[in-house]
This record gives sequence, C-alpha cells and structure tokens, in this order.
Amino acid sequence: MNKHQFKQPALVLAIGAVLSTQTGLAAATTLSVEAVSDTFLTSYSLQANSNMSSYGAMMISAPVADPQQGISEVRTMENLVAYNTASIKSGFDSQYGAGNWHVTDVQLKWYTNFDIQGVPANNNQFNVPHAGYFGVSYFSNDSWFNPATAGVTGLSNSNLTWNSVYGNGGVYSNLFAGQQSTGTFYYPTGNANGTTDCVSQACAPRFWDLSLATGLVNDILAGDYLSFHGYAADNQVVYLINQLTKPGAHPQIFISAEAGPAAVPLPGAVWLFLSAFLSVLGFSKRAGAPGRLSV
Repeated sequence: MNKHQFKQPALVLAIGAVLSTQTGLAAATTLSVEAVSDTFLTSYSLQANSNMSSYGAMMISAPVADPQQGISEVRTMENLVAYNTASIKSGFDSQYGAGNWHVTDVQLKWYTNFDIQGVPANNNQFNVPHAGYFGVSYFSNDSWFNPATAGVTGLSNSNLTWNSVYGNGGVYSNLFAGQQSTGTFYYPTGNANGTTDCVSQACAPRFWDLSLATGLVNDILAGDYLSFHGYAADNQVVYLINQLTKPGAHPQIFISAEAGPAAVPLPGAVWLFLSAFLSVLGFSKRAGAPGRLSV
C-alpha cells in the first residue's frame, strides 16, 4: 500500500481558504451615499398628471382609499429613488485597486416620520400607513431624472407622472422594461408620529437588504447611477418614505465589497468531496503518524 506524506496544517489552511472564499468570511468594507433623485407616482386622478418630486415624502401604497382624510378614491402609489455610485467605485478602487474588488451586499436605508398604523400623515395626498409587503426592483433606465437638476433637492424630470409612465403612449412607458427584482420585504409600521425632529432624532430608519441582481452589480462596478422602483406586493401595505427634501432623513444606499473577483459557486459534488476529505483528516490518521494518510 502506498503512503503519501501531507503537511496537514498547510493543507487545512488551503481548504480553509477555499471555504472562506465560498462563504464570504473575508473582511468587507462598506461605503454609502445619499440619493440624488427621488419621487413617487400616484394614480390619484387629481395628481396622476403631476410630478411629485420635492414633497418631503414619497409613498409605496397598495390600491386603497383614505376616508380618514376625505379621499374616497382608491389610489396606488409607487416610489423611485436614484443613487450615484461614482464615489463608491472610486473608494473601492483606492482601497483594493481598480477592478480588484467585488460587491458582497447592498442595502437601502429609508426613513419615515409617519409610521403608526392607522394614523394618517398631515397631508391627504398620502394614504394611511399600514403594515404589509412591498417589492423593490432595479432598473437601468436613468432617464427619469437629470443629474444637473436633481442634486440636493432630488428633483425628477417635471414630466414624470403616473400617466406618463402608465398612460397610453406615455413618454416613460418603457421606463421599467427589463427591471430586475431585488427582493420582497415586510413593512411592520412603528411608532414615529410625524412630530419627530429628523435632524436631532432618527425618523424610523430601516435597512432593506437587496439581492444582488446582475444589472445592479454591473452598474456598481462601473460607478454608474442606480435606479430603484418600489411598489406594493400585497393589497394593504402603505409605507411613507422621507425624500431628500426632509432634513436629516435622506434616502441612502450602503454598498459592501471585498478584495478580489467574485467567488464562483462550487458544484455540490465538490462540497461533498471536501466534507468527506475533512472527515478523513479528522478520523483516518494512523496512530503515531501525524499527517500520514493511507491511500
């Protein structure tokens, strides 16, 4: 029977390196930026042709009415938020080297100062907060805002409305073509009552951890703009989100990255082999012969 000598510590380290790469154990760096544009679309007949930028807040809402504030019409609302990742790419390039990093996590941080279920905001353009599910998709068409006029105020194009997106022949009818889902999330409501000072106190901040859609990752690697579309995923969610014009409660994005190329998932057979091989290392050594395996 042939005998082969293995330097077991080195071998275990090598296998550990493979496992570390596959399970994301390496240290990651996280960078963030605020949004550059945000708005919402509303099907409300009195505002379906209106641009809803710079209102202080935007909303994701299932098709419901707001009788508490005198609105009997059922209306749906969706939000749009854009971020510029140029500075994030530059930061990762400086730390890891250009092209020598990969994205490991993307989170949206959104605030709300009207968070109590059943308690309406002070403006009847919004529906009444309610717990429920909403979706977020990534779309690569950034034509809905102009970076030169967005900036601090977050303004979108003045002709971006519900009807220009969803109406017959609307100029933005293809805006969401090819959008990729980045997750469905549960909004639980909370206890922010609208009087909170978002500068000195946090207005119900929540992180939404996105799945790494291909288009999203590619645009981060290129330092491009990122556009997200929020929409109701059930028939009851009503989620108010503060816009850039709300001081101290700006929409943000947090992106994490690690050095090196993205890991290629190992086939299941390889995992089985590694598992079996580690078992051999732990239980099949000959007594008195450390690191000596029978083959």
